[in-house]
Amino acid sequence: MVQTRNATTLSQLRVGIFALAGLLVLAFLILNSTGDFNPFSTKLRLKARFAAADGLRNGSEVQLAGVRIGKVQEVILLPPDSPEEAKVEAIMLVDNELGGRPINERIRTDSTAQLIAVSVLANDKVINIMPGTAKGTPVNEDHILESSEAISINQLTKTGNDLLQQINRLAVPANEILNKANQGEGTIGRIVNDESLYRNLDATVAETRLTMVKLQTTIEKLNRGDGTAGQFINNPDLYNNLNRTVAQLEAISSDIRQGRGTAGKFVTDDALYNETRAAVIDLRTTTSKINAIADDLKIITGDMAVGSGSLGKLLKDEKLYEDTRDTIARFNSTATRLENLLADAQAGKGTIGRLVTDETLYNSINQTASNVNQLSSEGTKLLYDFRQNPRKYLRIRVSIF
Repeated sequence: MVQTRNATTLSQLRVGIFALAGLLVLAFLILNSTGDFNPFSTKLRLKARFAAADGLRNGSEVQLAGVRIGKVQEVILLPPDSPEEAKVEAIMLVDNELGGRPINERIRTDSTAQLIAVSVLANDKVINIMPGTAKGTPVNEDHILESSEAISINQLTKTGNDLLQQINRLAVPANEILNKANQGEGTIGRIVNDESLYRNLDATVAETRLTMVKLQTTIEKLNRGDGTAGQFINNPDLYNNLNRTVAQLEAISSDIRQGRGTAGKFVTDDALYNETRAAVIDLRTTTSKINAIADDLKIITGDMAVGSGSLGKLLKDEKLYEDTRDTIARFNSTATRLENLLADAQAGKGTIGRLVTDETLYNSINQTASNVNQLSSEGTKLLYDFRQNPRKYLRIRVSIF
């Protein structure tokens, strides 16, 4: 059979399949060497939000404490009505495992994502995630990490420009102040240009030196024990006396704590405390009673002042005063008459006087009283005899002839 050009032999097909497999293996090795392609590994998707992308782009590295663990899949803008300050959201794809351990053992809910610059001059940024602590929990898919921004070269440049502007604004008044100072105007100008101030300052320094010399002399006298202060510092007797005084005070304090003496009993005796407390309670009760009496007296004096009640009327009612005055006058008149009557009785005048001074009348009255007593005694005997033998007195004799 004649072989045509379009026909493919089995050996050529095998060579083609082998070459294709080699190219696939070569491509896999090339992609795998870059670290961006590994069809056998799974990825964990996380999110972080920032105020601005500022050099962050798709494919930027994602690091965990400086170790590369993934890349940025996408950088998107948040809606304008987002309530947060962050306006950019970065979606990150990180390896599911690191060192044979799950990645979420290190990336936890308290981890933070930070934008850091690759170099000082370049504006490219990477996201560095700080490992979490035991207080946080392992993150899940699409977890939004807390974020913070590192200082970039742009911010440093802006801060430097603001600082230069402030320095320029301060330089103008500073030049004016220096010019005035050079011309001797103001306090600084007088300090710089006034020679009298220098002389006064020199005199002050000299006086300070003299004072230091005197102070040094005084300190030397103290060290030698001269004077009261020197003896106070160097005399051991003073220390011994003070030590004995402290010991005595300690002994007194010990006696007080143990209840010895009057002060100790006053401090430690519960009975004295209870008696004092009872006395204070009685004093308070007495005070309250006195206050009540004072209130009553205040009410009474108020009523007396307005003329209420008997005392008020006695003080305010003139008619009652006149009646009382007449009554007292009548009483005085009656007392005078009684005095005259008693004087007449003592002199034996009138019936009362004779009754008081006549002994015959007294004897007659006495005799009469004696007779009344005798009559009473006879009557008593008669009643007794009648009770004992009533028939004796009740016999009736009837006789016709």
